Amino acid sequence: MEDDNTPPSQSKRKREAGTLDDEAEVLARVEAEIEEAGERERRGHATRPPRQRGRTTPIAVRFDEFTIKRLKDLAARRNTGYQTLLKEFVIERLYEEEKRERIVE
Repeated sequence: MEDDNTPPSQSKRKREAGTLDDEAEVLARVEAEIEEAGERERRGHATRPPRQRGRTTPIAVRFDEFTIKRLKDLAARRNTGYQTLLKEFVIERLYEEEKRERIVE
């Protein structure tokens, strides 16, 4: 507990120092998590292969309205486009199937 004789300016500095310490701890944890994720990826434990850059080929796929609505709702919750989300789903599932079939490791 703070001493009643502590000037308000010192009290405020103590609170600010505590906040800075908390922020430094959070930042240190986040940096450690990023480093750990990088290590896992370097050891080959990444969840999927790196994204390929380049031109994509447009295709037409037909879905019922209910599926499209679900996809759009989920994409909105993730703050991304529904076509982008659909593409990610296809790529992730394709990779999982290739692993299951031992096409990729």
